[in-house]
Amino acid sequence: MIRPVEPPDAPLSPPARLARAVWSPSDALERLSDQPNEKLKLAAVGREDSTLAHVTHCLAEALPETDARITRIQATLRRAGQYEPLAYQKLAAVRYVGMLASLVVFGTLTIIASPAAEPWCVAGLSLGMLTSWRLPLWRLQWRAARRIDAIERALPDFTDLIAVCLSQGLSVQSTLETAGRELSPIHPELADELAIACRQAELGSVESALEDFETRIDLPEIRALVTRLMAADLDTTESTKHN
Repeated sequence: MIRPVEPPDAPLSPPARLARAVWSPSDALERLSDQPNEKLKLAAVGREDSTLAHVTHCLAEALPETDARITRIQATLRRAGQYEPLAYQKLAAVRYVGMLASLVVFGTLTIIASPAAEPWCVAGLSLGMLTSWRLPLWRLQWRAARRIDAIERALPDFTDLIAVCLSQGLSVQSTLETAGRELSPIHPELADELAIACRQAELGSVESALEDFETRIDLPEIRALVTRLMAADLDTTESTKHN
């Protein structure tokens, strides 16, 4: 039996091809909103389904940690500026591999060493396990504290820029963008946080971006500035409605 052959589609005219090739951000956001959360999560991670990422997940799951402690470590990672999707898993994998290496090395030495050297091998095993468990966390906490101190030193300049921008009638989002651009050469840590807040404001709302900005840094001065910016954003919204 001969199947009928359908004729190919007619070639598109240049205006039609141009119309099809035009990319619209609203169309892209609409397509992304139709995707399930799991697909969005995998798209954000990028290579999360790679072999190395799978091994990292397995090693992280093997490390005994409570949910509350994991939440605290993830908050410290954000304060240290590590926003990678697998930041916690990588840290947990490093800790687990270090403990496993200490167990293998010093455990083997304990077996093959003389009885007189066994106490030293056991001490080395204990010290290696403890160091592998605590040293990555100590280093992370030190980096987070150092970064928060740098942000805290930048707050006076940030406060002055906010006052100047708002007095000139700029919106809150424009104020954040201007402050981030001006502070980038001298205060890159705060500029990075402001860039994240601006991106979140573009994708969502200014209020949610400011709330997340306050949660990430968690300083009393930031809370006061966020309250001021939210009030300014509310005033701008109300004046726009009245006009």
